Amino acid sequence: MSCLLKMRAMRDEMSVNERKLADFILGNTPLLRDYSSQQLADAVGVSQSSVVKFSQKLGYKGYPSLKLAVYETYAANNSADATPGNGFSDTGLPLSELGQKKLEALENTVRINDAGQIQKAVAAVRSARCIQVAACAGSASVARYLTMQLLELGYWVVFDSDITLQKRVAANIEERDVLCIVCDMGREEPLIDVARKARERGAQVLSLTRYHHNAISMHADINLFVMPAEDERVLQNLLFRSAQLHLVESLVAGLLLEAERPA
Repeated sequence: MSCLLKMRAMRDEMSVNERKLADFILGNTPLLRDYSSQQLADAVGVSQSSVVKFSQKLGYKGYPSLKLAVYETYAANNSADATPGNGFSDTGLPLSELGQKKLEALENTVRINDAGQIQKAVAAVRSARCIQVAACAGSASVARYLTMQLLELGYWVVFDSDITLQKRVAANIEERDVLCIVCDMGREEPLIDVARKARERGAQVLSLTRYHHNAISMHADINLFVMPAEDERVLQNLLFRSAQLHLVESLVAGLLLEAERPA
């Protein structure tokens, strides 16, 4: 996963000082190569130890490792941008602009997810006796699409947009069943209750939420995340749904490929 992408994704969970560091690095990426940890601390107005802790929070041993990862990501992105044939031509048409933004949202979502989690999701659904799909109001259309795709593949799937019914189904779920929760932020209290009930019954929980540590993902055995396009406010919901659908279709594609493998 790109360290810059991870930085953007985790920004809302950061402290004030961590956010200052993230914003400086994201806004001055080419310059970071020449900054020592003390120079970065002075430029941002934080302590040197804050720089070290920030690096460790992102999964690096220290600032030198973070600096190297940032520079490698910057160099790779510049190389990709300079390659002819990547992306869409700039025609100025809304269709082309939307295509570029959707491509960015899909690429971000692919990078943020671990391939092992997709494989686990495919294995869990494939071996499930019954699959319960639950969703918040904003993601109900994606949940319906997932339900229809699984039904067409011959799986026993239960979905209803009424949260009371979702709780009742989860209270009667079994160990061989899977609960798949599709939601926006992962903070929806009624869905957290649904996840708890399913876990208490011994079922596996698969979550599909926006990327960040949230209550639903913490109650899930398998986590898939959506990472929308950067700095896009007007089309945020549209791009988020596109990325959700891409994850759903990746799961369905995995099930189709597994079904084709020789026994």
